[in-house]
Amino acid sequence: MYPFRLAPDWREKPDWGSQDLRPLFGSRGQAIGEVWFTSEENTVTNGPWAGRTLEQLMERHGAALLGTAFRPQALRRRSPGEAAHATAARASAAYFPLLVKFLFTSAKLSVQVHPGDAYALTHENGLGKTEMWYILRADAGASIALGLTETLSRDRLAEAARSGEIERYLNWIPVQPGDVVYCPAGTIHSIGPGLALCEVQQNSDLTYRLYDFGRPRPLHVDQGVQVATLEPHPGLLQPAGDDLVSCEHFHVERLHRSGITTYDSDPTRLHLLIFLAGRGALAGEPYHAGDVYLIPASLGSFEWHSTESTVALRAFLP
Repeated sequence: MYPFRLAPDWREKPDWGSQDLRPLFGSRGQAIGEVWFTSEENTVTNGPWAGRTLEQLMERHGAALLGTAFRPQALRRRSPGEAAHATAARASAAYFPLLVKFLFTSAKLSVQVHPGDAYALTHENGLGKTEMWYILRADAGASIALGLTETLSRDRLAEAARSGEIERYLNWIPVQPGDVVYCPAGTIHSIGPGLALCEVQQNSDLTYRLYDFGRPRPLHVDQGVQVATLEPHPGLLQPAGDDLVSCEHFHVERLHRSGITTYDSDPTRLHLLIFLAGRGALAGEPYHAGDVYLIPASLGSFEWHSTESTVALRAFLP
């Protein structure tokens, strides 16, 4: 066991991604929309297990990696409609419960909503999607739509989604670096242009598009209206200190480090460290901004050497 650095999975999104990958990366010459780190297919890039996937690590190391409190689930990440033609998940399938991403936007994302677990398990043979966002960069005027400006009936919401009137009901909220957004399943939302953010979410790809600003992609109005929360969203979180989000699906907190400190792993659960600023080494494994490390539950105590003042998010199961 040692700190596992996870390889980024760069995902091009021509409709809304960006070549501006500040503040974490330089341009790759493509419109990158998402960078995934903790899907089961992501590989390790350091140490003796370099080249192995997260799924292989889970199947090989079990509780030593995941923690004594972890309970395996015979699930897979699902996309809308996939369950109709997908075989049942293997009982031994290694399903990693959290998905960590970075997002970069140059245009509005679709107006969308994610189902909760009860609906998703019944209709999609997978888990729902609750997520949170930590804003890394916000260009002038950047904003995120959270919920609607007024409560609509489900029939009226469906009508507005199909006609495009939903645009005038979206509750756009200005954001700036350091802001924290909690987006539970059922929240109608969109992300505007000029943003870079870190996302921590349930490991699900169940996104029901209600409206797509004229882009010719499939919509899922009937499903989206069924799962949408009709009441207004409370807006940005105002965390007291560095405990950012705590819910039934994940806990996310912000860490600040400088100099040499001791890090204690938790034998009951693994940790994910998402580096936003600084550089240094974890037990001799070098890190810099943009890296994501998995800290095995059984690792014990090790030295965290910050050669530059470091800010990181730590995510784990509650």
